[in-house]
Amino acid sequence: MRPVASLLRSVSRSRRARRKMRGRRSMANAQSISKAHETVRILRNDHRQILALFHLYLAAPADSRQATVDHILELIEEHFHREESLLADGSRPRNDQERKLLGQVLMEHEELRAMVDELRRSEADDDQALDEFFEDTMRAARAHFITEERDLFPHLETLAV
Repeated sequence: MRPVASLLRSVSRSRRARRKMRGRRSMANAQSISKAHETVRILRNDHRQILALFHLYLAAPADSRQATVDHILELIEEHFHREESLLADGSRPRNDQERKLLGQVLMEHEELRAMVDELRRSEADDDQALDEFFEDTMRAARAHFITEERDLFPHLETLAV
């Protein structure tokens, strides 16, 4: 049997080790929270930037819109990648409502990706048809951004708290 002093030192060391470990977990958790909030801030900024480019597209003469379209499509793809990375990093749905929300957001991503692919493949022969399709894409993206701002981002921020 070990002397009492030895047992006390052992208990004291394991308490210190547990406190130290809790501190490390708290720090890691704080970094995770900070990263999630920062990513949501970036995603919100993406929305503002893409919406501003939509307005620029609508105001531009028809013969100078292609560069704006290309830039918008690139930003949308980057935005989806950032968002899906955040979702993959730890946004596990806690209930059916959250599962439905995440499913809806990912389905909208797929629909918008299909529209982006169609725009990239389209021929520039029929400018009016292309403009109409791009405007449909803009409406779909706006509706998607509203869903994210209203439902998804608050969900992601509560998961990070």
